[in-house]
Amino acid sequence: MSEWGRYGADAPERLALVALSAHLGVELRPRSLEIERGTNVEIEGVDPAGRYLVQCVLNQGAYTSQQRNKTLADLFKLQWLRDRAFPGAVIGLVLSPTTVEAFKPRSWTSIAARELGVRLFLLESGSITPLN
Repeated sequence: MSEWGRYGADAPERLALVALSAHLGVELRPRSLEIERGTNVEIEGVDPAGRYLVQCVLNQGAYTSQQRNKTLADLFKLQWLRDRAFPGAVIGLVLSPTTVEAFKPRSWTSIAARELGVRLFLLESGSITPLN
C-alpha cells in the first residue's frame, strides 16, 4: 500500500494534507498506530517525527449534528493520542467551509479547542487558513 493508504490522488483528505504540509513546512501522511495488541487507530496526518497530529473533517453541504459529532470526536481522538503516544505534539483539525460551523466565534467548542491547544485550519479552494 502507498504512503497515502486509502487516500487516492483526488481524495479531499490527501489534498488537505498536502496543503497543510506546505503551510507548516512538514510532511504529513496517514498512519496506523497500534495502541494495544490488536487495537489500531488511524491518524489522518502525522509528520515523521510525530510532532504534528492532524484529522480532516471536510464534509460538504448543509451542516448537520452528525458532522458536529464527528468533528468533536476527532478533537477528542487527537487529544487522547497526544496524551498517550505523542507528548508535546501539536494537534490540529482541517475543516471545510461546512464543518468550520462547529467552531463559531465565542462558541464553547472554539474556547475548548483554544484551551486544549488544538489548532484549527480552514481548507478552502485548495488553500489553508489558520483560524486560531
